[in-house]
Order: sequence, then structure tokens, then C-alpha cells
Amino acid sequence: MAGKLIVLEGIDGSGKSTNGIMLTDILNNAGIKSIYTFEPTHAYFGTKLRESMFSKDLKPEEELSLFIADRKEHIKHMIKPAIDDGYIIVLDRYVYSSVAYQGAKGIDKEYIQDLHKDFIIEPDLVFIFHLPIENALNRIMQKRGFVDRFENENYLKKVDEIFSSFNAPYIHHIDADRDEKSINNDIIKIIKDSKILPQDFPL
Repeated sequence: MAGKLIVLEGIDGSGKSTNGIMLTDILNNAGIKSIYTFEPTHAYFGTKLRESMFSKDLKPEEELSLFIADRKEHIKHMIKPAIDDGYIIVLDRYVYSSVAYQGAKGIDKEYIQDLHKDFIIEPDLVFIFHLPIENALNRIMQKRGFVDRFENENYLKKVDEIFSSFNAPYIHHIDADRDEKSINNDIIKIIKDSKILPQDFPL
């Protein structure tokens, strides 16, 4: 079976990571070799980004450059080889996050997309999770006990508005203000209906 790329997007606290891990487990348990991964990574550029989340040293353009450098390495060294080997990659954050988060800081959204066009792998499916901002921030506080500099209400509203603007046949907007089982059932149904997997797989 050919490898595939499934992307999960949305603001922090929306449930994308939880559902991404659940989806990967479901696929692997069904005999479909799958890998869950995320951006920013823990590689060199991703680590610099994670360190910057607790400071205000980086300008939006500098953040974007680091995200792109991290993404290039992620695609080259992990995502593309795994897809070529027939794996389904379940990816937590991708180019859509860069457009949404850095776009909400004033960088031109088309410019961000153009910076990716020479190396990006187009996803087979994208799930964008939407949750009321207040609920997302409450989840973050319950889980971590703090919020980082990307996580303030006015900014996240702008980010979610950009996420809401993405529109393509392979992009699906998910109401994340529900129980995990309902969300997961919807995702599995979309995957089956998309025909990116053989119809006889027991999902």
C-alpha cells in the first residue's frame, strides 16, 4: 500500500494531539503501519523554536524561518522516507500552522505558502480542529499549569480565523467541542470515505 500523509491542525488545547495519537494506534492495530509525529520537532531547529516559546526574543520572520528549516529537515529525513516505505504519517502541525500563527502576526499568508512550494509534500487529508478559545486555554491550564506566549485569547482568535479559512476537498473542519469518541468516529469515517485506504480494512 502506498504511503499517505494525514495532517492534524488547530490551536493548542483543541485535541488534535490526543486524536492524532489515538488515530495512529487505531491504524496500527488494524495492521496499517503508521507513525505519529509532530512539529516543531525535537531536532536542532525545532528545539530552538521550543526554547523561544518562553521568551520574546524572536521576531515573527525569525520564527517563520526556524519553522521552515525544521519542516524541511522533518520532510527530508523522516516524513518522505517513511511515506516512500508505505507508512501512513499522522502529522501534528504542518504548513497550515505556519500560515495561521505567523499570518496572525502580520506576515502575508501567500508569502508563507510560497516559501514552502519547492519542498512541501501535499497531504492526502487535513483535519482542522476548532474549539472555543476559552475552552482551549482552560484545557492547557489544566494539563500544563501555564500558557506560553503563543497562547493568548485575542491572538488565538485570529489564528483560528485563519484556520477556518482553509478550504480544499481534502481539508475537513472538525468541531472539537465534543467527546473524544464522537470526534474519533468522524475522523475514521472521513478516512474510509476518502478511499485513501483499501475498503476491506477493519476500521
